[in-house]
Amino acid sequence: MNTSRLHRLPSGRHWLGALVLALLFAPLTAAAQTEPTEDVRNIEAPADEGPDPFEKPEQRERVSPLRWVEDDSSGTATDPGGKAAALEPGIAAGGAADADAAAQAKADFPEAWTELEAMDRMIERGEIDLDARLDSKLDTRQAVPKGTPGVFTRYSGNINTQMWQFSPWNKIGKLYFTTPGGGSSYCTANVISQRNILVTAAHCLYTRGQGWHSNFRFVPADRFGVAPYGVYGWQSAGIMTNWITIGGRRWDVGMIRLGNNLSTGIPVTSYVGWLGRTWNQPSVMNLHSVGYASNLSTQYTHICAAESFNGGLDVLAKGCDMTYGSSGGGWLLRYHPYSSSGAHNLVTGVTSGPYPGWFGTTFVGPRFSSANFVPLCSFYGC
Repeated sequence: MNTSRLHRLPSGRHWLGALVLALLFAPLTAAAQTEPTEDVRNIEAPADEGPDPFEKPEQRERVSPLRWVEDDSSGTATDPGGKAAALEPGIAAGGAADADAAAQAKADFPEAWTELEAMDRMIERGEIDLDARLDSKLDTRQAVPKGTPGVFTRYSGNINTQMWQFSPWNKIGKLYFTTPGGGSSYCTANVISQRNILVTAAHCLYTRGQGWHSNFRFVPADRFGVAPYGVYGWQSAGIMTNWITIGGRRWDVGMIRLGNNLSTGIPVTSYVGWLGRTWNQPSVMNLHSVGYASNLSTQYTHICAAESFNGGLDVLAKGCDMTYGSSGGGWLLRYHPYSSSGAHNLVTGVTSGPYPGWFGTTFVGPRFSSANFVPLCSFYGC
């Protein structure tokens, strides 16, 4: 597949709508940079990456989750003075999809919608027993104040009927890519800007000591290999320079600017909208983490609810039993299912790896701050 299609502008009313949105939000957002800065490194998508290894559902189904990387640096050094948390918190609201987004997506991807709607009807009629499948996996432990390792409540995400059509689940999806060694893998990623920007973990974009990943493809609301909102290629990817030179959980955050849909030429935000984002928040928060965790299911998301706690300088930790594949999944503040309000479902971190000594029960991720998240957002103008 020729990736030059990624740069094609949408036509007709979609082009006009995108132009109006750009004009409306231009005064409210920083202008995107065109060259890497000292803090940020980026890579542009080549004009033609060659054959698309993730074009068909059966190709995507064979992809394995990316394994977690070791925390091999001082990036998680403790913050004895709590200085990082003293910075002024920042919040940028999320946004809704186009008014006719569901009808447009159903018209553009009819086979995917027919398949998922048929599955929903089977679930509602009791022909598919989700409880029997999930009973052995559900964790009914309740979160406690102040954050405690290994304490969380976990439940399934967009497996349930119609959830894949609503926020926040339709704004979270699988990110497929080719690793420097030539293998295929996936992480979780989140749409966070009207400028079609994804946030995920840096190790999903760049393997330290080996280089950049390639052939990035994003499938929002990926469910049983079906793509109800289509597949999106990429224009560029960016990470903090410190992820390359230092490593560590604090710097394990990256962004991708998506191209338009590979078949319709429409941007992802027209179909699903985008999540809000926030930074410089305290370490203790009530958070919901979302991810395509392979130890639970590669076919749909799971969600862990817990109080976060300080995992180090600009590092959050919280109880959860999700492992490989959940990398890059958003940690949501003000979680509110089915809400299209921009004040809800704010991404404030992403999954990076296990909390030392608590593999499979607690994980950590970068706490979005002025040191890591803000430079990337400034670079991309999100």
